[in-house]
Amino acid sequence: MCKQFHESLLNLIKLISRILATGLEQCPIRPVIKRFQQGPIQMTQSHPLAPRATPGWLFIALLVSGLTAGCQAPTVVAPAPPLVQAYTGPTLPIAQSDRGVLIFLPSTALFESGKSTLNVQESEAYIQRVAQLISSKTEKNVVLEGHTDNVGSEALNLELSESRARSVRDALIARGVDGKRLTTIGYSLNRPVASNATDEGRKLNRRVEVVILEEKIENITKGEAPNAFESAWERLKIMMESGLVKAVGAK
Repeated sequence: MCKQFHESLLNLIKLISRILATGLEQCPIRPVIKRFQQGPIQMTQSHPLAPRATPGWLFIALLVSGLTAGCQAPTVVAPAPPLVQAYTGPTLPIAQSDRGVLIFLPSTALFESGKSTLNVQESEAYIQRVAQLISSKTEKNVVLEGHTDNVGSEALNLELSESRARSVRDALIARGVDGKRLTTIGYSLNRPVASNATDEGRKLNRRVEVVILEEKIENITKGEAPNAFESAWERLKIMMESGLVKAVGAK
């Protein structure tokens, strides 16, 4: 009996060494171990485990079963996805052009009628949002373009469009944007996006365009909420189809 125990102990040492080297999957008595972990069995000569179930091997199987019971790989629980906060800022009309990315800021939300001073309350969300995008999403230079409708003389509208573009520039600089990246220009009434024949068309034409030069739209919109942007051209198309605005040149 002592000899059998001694042999079993030596076999146990060899087996544990093998398990440490190759893992339990390669263990020659793994079926025995797994069966013992499931509960007691009635061993008969016809049982499929019987050929290996000698006293020495049974002792080893029981011992290894106990040793490995606490060594099973823990269940990995995937961390919960981070909570995505709902976007509550303004939805910015955006488009890709040959020059870069265009973001349209409606003058009706930025300025009072006929004035170039920013409406503090109405414009804050737009200015803050654009400043955040320029600072965090791109290193490209930016042109701020002022546009007007056709009400009033071209000269007055030119002055107004230039002043409004400068007002947006100053506001962006105040919110941390490098002024060296920003240039301004006014186009007066010469670049409408819709006919001035309707009120809605004139509203669209009174705007400041943020042109992020040589940038790709996917770099700006990546990781943003679905309601953070809308296609500027798709929006214009829908407004035209609904009759709210007319194409440029229409009466």
